[in-house]
Amino acid sequence: MSTQARLISVLEKNWGQLNFDWGVDSLLLVDDHNASLASWGNKVDPAQIPEQWKSTVKSSESPVTRVWCPTTCLQVVIVPVLLDNLELGLLILTSSLADAVLQFQANTNADIGLLVPSQASQTRSGRRSLERWSHDVVALTGIPLTHNLLLSVASNWSLEELLEQKKVTRVWDGNTYEIGIIPLSDNKESSSANLVVLDDITSDIQNLTNTLRTFIAAAIATLILTEAVVLASLWVPMVRLQVLSKGLPQLASSGRTKTAERLDKPSGRFLRNEIHELFDAATLLAGTLDRLDETVKSRTKRLKTRSRELLEERNFVTSLLNNVHVVIFTQSPDGDIQLINSEGRALLGLKEDQEHHENFLSRLDDVTQQLIRDGIRQLINGDLHEFHHELDFKSPHGRQLHMDWYHSCLNPADPKRSAILSVGLDLTERKQAEKNLAWLAEHDPLTELLNRRRFQLEFERALKQHQRNQEPGALIFFDIDQFKSINDTSGHMAGDYLLQEISQKLRHDIQETDVIARLGGDEFAILLEQSDRSSAIAFATKLSEIIRHTKISANGSTHKISVSIGISLYPDHGIAAEDLMANADLAMFKAKASSNARTNWQIFSPEDRERNKLRNTVNWKSRLQEALDADRLILHYQPIYDIARGRISHFEALVRMIDEKDEIISPGVFIPIAEKTGLICEIDSRVVTLACKALHKFKKQGFQEVTLAVNLSARAIADRNFIDHIEYEVGKYNIDRSNLIFELTETSAVEDINTAAHVIGDFRALGYRFALDDFGVGFASWYYLRQLPVDFVKIDGSFVRNLASDREDKLFVKALTDVVHGLGKQSIAEFVETPFQLSLLKELGVGYAQGYYIGKPKPHLVTVIENQTPYLEPVSGIAKR
Repeated sequence: MSTQARLISVLEKNWGQLNFDWGVDSLLLVDDHNASLASWGNKVDPAQIPEQWKSTVKSSESPVTRVWCPTTCLQVVIVPVLLDNLELGLLILTSSLADAVLQFQANTNADIGLLVPSQASQTRSGRRSLERWSHDVVALTGIPLTHNLLLSVASNWSLEELLEQKKVTRVWDGNTYEIGIIPLSDNKESSSANLVVLDDITSDIQNLTNTLRTFIAAAIATLILTEAVVLASLWVPMVRLQVLSKGLPQLASSGRTKTAERLDKPSGRFLRNEIHELFDAATLLAGTLDRLDETVKSRTKRLKTRSRELLEERNFVTSLLNNVHVVIFTQSPDGDIQLINSEGRALLGLKEDQEHHENFLSRLDDVTQQLIRDGIRQLINGDLHEFHHELDFKSPHGRQLHMDWYHSCLNPADPKRSAILSVGLDLTERKQAEKNLAWLAEHDPLTELLNRRRFQLEFERALKQHQRNQEPGALIFFDIDQFKSINDTSGHMAGDYLLQEISQKLRHDIQETDVIARLGGDEFAILLEQSDRSSAIAFATKLSEIIRHTKISANGSTHKISVSIGISLYPDHGIAAEDLMANADLAMFKAKASSNARTNWQIFSPEDRERNKLRNTVNWKSRLQEALDADRLILHYQPIYDIARGRISHFEALVRMIDEKDEIISPGVFIPIAEKTGLICEIDSRVVTLACKALHKFKKQGFQEVTLAVNLSARAIADRNFIDHIEYEVGKYNIDRSNLIFELTETSAVEDINTAAHVIGDFRALGYRFALDDFGVGFASWYYLRQLPVDFVKIDGSFVRNLASDREDKLFVKALTDVVHGLGKQSIAEFVETPFQLSLLKELGVGYAQGYYIGKPKPHLVTVIENQTPYLEPVSGIAKR
């Protein structure tokens, strides 16, 4: 089931609960083009919902909630969802605010209304305008009084001030009102919808004022009366206590005996009362306190010392027990927990002081309980000093743990006081990590297939088994054609998705007995045990058919997938794993180079005369791939001269490769290898990118009219997706299409004349220009010239090199130039190396010239024609990697 179908099914299943429990009135699912996919409840037109809200959700990929008042006020929630083909859709939920507003009015007994922004396009039926706030009042209760009150408030406060102050108080028509604004959305701008509450608090204020006056009067009277009574009853005792109060504080200091003697006893020795007793007690207390001070000082000193020692010991033990990531507890021989540390409480799900009601053995199964009881009995009897075991333990939170337990007996000499010390180590994460590491050591994490290391082990095992039973087998190597181009044009996520898709097809359509592995990058290997030559060929054919139907779409491009397959057989092609893998690798590259077919397989042939050549191709393919990965392709620029105007017209961008030693490799060395190995398409893409990047840099430096000619291969023309790549790069760097000229050799163009003509026409319709390179050396050149809609025709240099001395070359160049111009095209002569050749070309009517006399290819734009002002000054940094 697709992602979209599953989403609709889930929404359909839960619509009733959303409508009944959550108060959702309508539910609408739309795609990226605002088309409704499914809806429930009240009908809502997605086109009416403000586009800005939907754009905000798409750009931030996070939900948005707003209040929307087209005719009635609704709360709208827009949530981004992922549909089929990674398309971003929207889930729109609406709920009426009417019930919430009525419930609010019923609970508060206040007048209430809705403020919505004034909009000229909306009908004003049923709305009262507050022009100063640019809002309309919807469904206001208590009209007209409340509306006039709102007009008065609007004349004194702006809506922004009222939103900031939360509420204001206004006296109107002799009554006091409290006016508050409650935003109805998380967007607290004044332009959003708000709830306005008008509460008449006149009676509340009056009641509060009367109550306050009564309370103040009663409090004052009570206070005066109380003070009078207390003063009358306590006047005499207080005078006596005042005398004593001056001396008692001094008892807290040293010299208490002298302090007591200085106290003046009250008169009336024969009429004693509590004051006299208090004076005597103070004198006795002074003497006693003096004696106790000495004792307390001595004992306090000893207690502080011992307390400090005990506190340090307790803190150390507590910290050790609670901070160590080990479960530590003591239990009775029957399993009742006595003491436990914080790690143990977390493991067993216990709260503080709950361990006394917990039995550890009750959490275990019967077999494990009996095992631990037997071990505890041996500890108590002295048969064991330590009991160790591992067990699987399920925590109260449902987590499955693997624990390592150590048990020992405390006080073994006294069976009545003996206890079991249990220490548990949680080995769950370590066991899981060991399991994951073991899996990662043998599998590719992206495709979940075997990796190269495990495949080699399986291959060695199969070869040893072959030595015993003499059953033949086959090794299949294959890689994905133009995989790097998919990564570059659609992103590495598309490449990863393709690898996962192919691995799923392999697991689904290939027998379980076959060993499948991803060796790295886009290379896969399959081991067919007990398979002969015909079975291997049938398997390769089946594999080609499986992959041929694979397509991926990303960033607006659809890629059809093909593979190149190499086959080596054992024992026919060797019995050593290294030899068989190397032979299958060579066969795979030969399959890639032997045909222009989209999918191809090849069986290794020991008698193949091209083996050394193929090994060299493989080596160069690796070097060229490394250069592409390290961005070691650069452009050199050779000027093309407009003979009639006497100035440089444009430049040809020629690719160069920088090898591992930082030496420049000419295209004549690596381009044939790229064409054989299939990397030519990636080089074409990279050259287009470099050219667009260079044009962008020239434009930033102020050179607006630079035009570059870029060479393309026949495979680029045959690939319908290549024009999408060019359009992407042109848009990315903001390049004018007329500043790009694409050159195609005559021989590559006539491989498929109809396709070439159609593709060139598509390019020219977009604004690009085309040149036909090396014209005149191919078969039937004149016939094909008429069918190809090119802008320029480049005369092959073999006709220009001897132009000054060879009369036939001069006649051929003249005839070719007349035909080219007659067909409405421009002519360019190559290999112009002398000023005399340039003058002859001008006499023959040739339009443009290119060669060492005009300028050699350089990493910057400059011409070296004598007495000619350069078209551009040298641009530093153009050729840097």
